[in-house]
Amino acid sequence: TVPASAALGEVRTSPGTTITPPGVGPSVPGGPPAGEPPADGAPETAIGRGPVGTTNARTATFLFTALPGGATFACRLDGADWAPCTVPAVYPGLADGLHTFEVRATGAGGTDATPASRSWTVDGTPPETTITAGPPPRDGATSASLEFSSSEPDATFSCRIDGGSWTFCTSPRDVTGLAEGSHTVQVRATDAAGNTDPTPAAHTWTVDVTGPQTTIGSGPSNVVTGPATAFTFTSEAGATFACRLDAGPWEACASPSVLTDLADGQHTFEVRASDGVGNVDATPASRTWTVDALAPETTIDTGPTGTVATADAELAFSSPDPDTTFECRLDGADWAPCAAPVSLTGLADGPHTFEVRAVDAVGNADATPAVQDWTVAAGP
Repeated sequence: TVPASAALGEVRTSPGTTITPPGVGPSVPGGPPAGEPPADGAPETAIGRGPVGTTNARTATFLFTALPGGATFACRLDGADWAPCTVPAVYPGLADGLHTFEVRATGAGGTDATPASRSWTVDGTPPETTITAGPPPRDGATSASLEFSSSEPDATFSCRIDGGSWTFCTSPRDVTGLAEGSHTVQVRATDAAGNTDPTPAAHTWTVDVTGPQTTIGSGPSNVVTGPATAFTFTSEAGATFACRLDAGPWEACASPSVLTDLADGQHTFEVRASDGVGNVDATPASRTWTVDALAPETTIDTGPTGTVATADAELAFSSPDPDTTFECRLDGADWAPCAAPVSLTGLADGPHTFEVRAVDAVGNADATPAVQDWTVAAGP
């Protein structure tokens, strides 16, 4: 069964006034008894069908009748001029707002002095939907809450996630059990007249519950170093880092991380990345190495002493560490690499000081170089 209003393309969303056809029920105020023509002989006009209340249809169709039969009709819309019309009277392209339709019959006895009237409201404009709150573009939670609103306060809403089915929803809308990856929630408002937003509001974000990976790029591993060293490390874009030494507390750090004043012995450096949503690498990158912070000792074995009558000198030196190299200087000049023995020639008359220091394989230099002093008196 199709309601008569639907058959005419009507959409009724609010109660209207039921029009009683002539001859049924109460009479029109000021007119003759129901089912009888007016006493003056003019026909009585009645609207049988047409829009009532609020509708989103921009076309209105009216059916109307008159008693006695054989009448002709004149219609007008929104107070315009009367114009001849026939059943049905159709008015397309109606603007939003309140409208009033009037129709009057004219018969042998004259024209109906009390035209039939019908008022209704057209609302054909869909509401706008806005998502006012939702998860950040990248989120570490598998649940989310979204808030939304409409440009029309009496609107209802429907939602869908990731292209699924539309279902009724209210604000806030909570979604749970989200898998890792991209998700999109769409929301559309429907107003009291049945207009639905054709451009739903959408909010897209990515669920990320996997910790980043941390990689050490450079730094010692299974080798011996001096008391200072450095590590470089990387992870995904936007990550921050925490480092620790020898299972100590984690502390914020950045690449490169420079370590100084390390004690002799074995050490372990660890670094872990945290991404922008708080996921922490569960398997920190790690390096273990040995520190040799003890500088070698240096000894001058042979060389001139006291006052000598020659402008030449030869000095031999050594260190107990077999892997050392040496640096020498004469009379406070710059340190320069050297090897034992060192031969000096053409020395000027006067005092001279020779210094030598051993440097081990990891760069530790003797802080107390060996020193040899003597005086040259080679002149006539």
